[in-house]
Amino acid sequence: MEHNCHGLRVPFKRIRNDCRTRRQNSYSAQALTSRIVVPGDLISPLDVNKKSGPSTYCCSGNILSSAFGYVKEESHTDGSKTFSVVPLKTSGIVPYTGSIVLAKVSSITRRFVRCDIVAIGEVCLAGPFKGLIRREDIRATQRDQAEPGCCFRPGDIVRARVINLLGPGAYTNTGSFMSSTSPQTLSTLLTTQAISCSVAATNDANISGSSSVCLLSTAEPDLGVVLGLGRSPDNSFLELLGSTSGSPLVPVGWTEMLCPHTLTRYPRKVARVPDELITQLICAQIE
Repeated sequence: MEHNCHGLRVPFKRIRNDCRTRRQNSYSAQALTSRIVVPGDLISPLDVNKKSGPSTYCCSGNILSSAFGYVKEESHTDGSKTFSVVPLKTSGIVPYTGSIVLAKVSSITRRFVRCDIVAIGEVCLAGPFKGLIRREDIRATQRDQAEPGCCFRPGDIVRARVINLLGPGAYTNTGSFMSSTSPQTLSTLLTTQAISCSVAATNDANISGSSSVCLLSTAEPDLGVVLGLGRSPDNSFLELLGSTSGSPLVPVGWTEMLCPHTLTRYPRKVARVPDELITQLICAQIE
């Protein structure tokens, strides 16, 4: 038994129930789900009982995510729910429509090129996102005559633009990356060094990048192969299969790259690269 301010005895069970009721009326139930979303993912349809919370936005009658993180559902006493996204501690950078990315070519067919996106702008990713370059998106002229095998080879580092996101939805970002001295050269060299052997996806990358495929385009003068690898001239079988186990190539035109050691020319869809990058490649071969 408890006493109130007037000295009257009040049952303890009643006090406990009153406190519980007040807490339920003052606070809403919150649940952090195990569902991870990226910008543009559908969280829930929008209606009178479902509201948009932090790190979300409404579009076409749906609640969509504007961040990379966990979905949070907040239930209110009036029966309504508020959906929000709790951003992960990592940067959570993902490809978005219109962004310039660096990708490593993984395989080639007659119709398209598969690649792993390893950097967005000047920011290297923890693991790769899947990218796809269609034959008609390789170059701006004579698009139907472009041959993927004559423009790219497995292992090449390609600069491309994201033109669409095949999956939950496209996300348009108007922000810009921080600028630095010679950004194209620096980002290319750092990315190449980071993935020179192979690109292994991390758990975060598998979660965030497995649900969508980025459609890429190199149909601009600044886009294409920025760093190619020459095939080994000592093994005719590797030459036939197109193995990329040789030295970095130097661009000598819009459609060719040159091996400084063997002076062999290889066909590529070459991107317009700064002279500083070419100088760095030549110096690396001499050393």
